[in-house]
Amino acid sequence: SGDLFFNFKTYSDSEKALKKAQMIGRAYRYMGAAAVNVGCLDLLQGVDFLRQEYSQGLPLISANLLDPSTKALIFPPYIIKDVGGVRIAFFGLLPPESGPETKLAIQRANEGKILIADPVEAARETLQKMQGKVDLIVLLSDLGLYKDQMVAKEIPGIHFILGGHEGRFTRRAVRAGMTHLLQSSHKGMYVGQLQLTLEDPSKPFKDAGEVQYLQQRIDGLDLHIRGLEQSKKRQPGKDHSNLNRSIREITRQRDALQNELKRAKEAGIQGNRFLLKLEALEKGLPENEEVKGWIRSAGIDKD
Repeated sequence: SGDLFFNFKTYSDSEKALKKAQMIGRAYRYMGAAAVNVGCLDLLQGVDFLRQEYSQGLPLISANLLDPSTKALIFPPYIIKDVGGVRIAFFGLLPPESGPETKLAIQRANEGKILIADPVEAARETLQKMQGKVDLIVLLSDLGLYKDQMVAKEIPGIHFILGGHEGRFTRRAVRAGMTHLLQSSHKGMYVGQLQLTLEDPSKPFKDAGEVQYLQQRIDGLDLHIRGLEQSKKRQPGKDHSNLNRSIREITRQRDALQNELKRAKEAGIQGNRFLLKLEALEKGLPENEEVKGWIRSAGIDKD
């Protein structure tokens, strides 16, 4: 979704940052990534580095990164992949403005070489270009969640937005209009799998994990209520008015969720649906030995 290559805190060690970025590009080609969106931090070493990675086969995309002299897009705005007969389009956006320190560093590295167009207008133009060519549209976004929600509301027709930039962790999709927004956690701490069942491309998607999510929230509130009740028992004779108020409020929230759960179960899950699974990157997910060998031979320390 963006900001793949460089970390603003460490990019000043130019040689080390470049080696690491080249390693990342090589790993993503090795994995067979379908599309990699250009984020603002990816420009910290200059757009020429990204051009080189693209020439070596990394599928970089950006619908609003332009050459200022020609106003032409530097990378393809989107990539279409046929998956089991379903045409899935990935397009990418980056923000026109980043933080003040980052902004100056990006300007110095790309003086006169890049122009970042308005992301909403770029999204509108890109969807018009894709009209009739695809069944499913996924935006890879480096805009941040608030701006992702703006794009989703302004530009109907985007099915999913996979966002990065802010490092938010969201276990459940956020909905804006008919678009479902997902965020990757800080430094890719989780591997996410978005499983889609597509029956009619013209119909909206439902969250197949809603029943499980609501039940988990109810279980958490039940545990909280039991903890407060135990506190009352451990302090006999004490004024428990504050604890009682807390129990009543949590019980009210639990009852509301119970009603939501009942409606979700009665509605059932049919038609287009998605299920998000997140797996924490830990020892349970073994590292690739060949890639580890590349890192050792390059002399790059693990960060």
